[in-house]
Amino acid sequence: MARRVRCGGMIAVLASMLVLLLPGSATAAAAADPPVRYTAWIDNAAIYEMRASYSWQCMDVRGESQNPGAVIQRFDCKGRLHQRFYFQPSGTPGLFMIGVYGRYCIGAQNAAVADGTPIVLGHCQGPGQHFRWVDRGNNHWEIVEAASGKCLMDTGRRSAIQLGACGNINEPYPSLWTPVYDRQYNYTSVWG
Repeated sequence: MARRVRCGGMIAVLASMLVLLLPGSATAAAAADPPVRYTAWIDNAAIYEMRASYSWQCMDVRGESQNPGAVIQRFDCKGRLHQRFYFQPSGTPGLFMIGVYGRYCIGAQNAAVADGTPIVLGHCQGPGQHFRWVDRGNNHWEIVEAASGKCLMDTGRRSAIQLGACGNINEPYPSLWTPVYDRQYNYTSVWG
């Protein structure tokens, strides 16, 4: 009888250890991302509108510019490529880059980390362009720039999106964004 109890106790201990080894933290991390498809190849990019959660207007490349340094702003949604973004893995677990036009990324101007730094279009080179998601419920997300720990802030219609302190989730919810899937898109049809 004592041998059976010891054996049963040993099985319980082993089962508990096995649960600790299972990728529960990976499951929790996956649940911390919105339901987006990450893009590996620009010939089949999952493109999204990034909607400001309060105004429901779109993240936008000002003037449809394709020049590095162009300001990223909030503007009326028009359904065009300058308002379609894709998410690509950065190579660091939990971080991603936000691509646009199939050849550029958005990020903090000059990789600066100060409050008020505008978000601009640039070549996908990394500094100031790595982000992570923070779930604020009901498919509303903060987009946190990894180097600064600051959020992408909606500063108003036709105003530059800027870095700012996260956690300001009071009306008008300047740090909350909602990715809205549009379609799969082949950027090689644009760039050849």
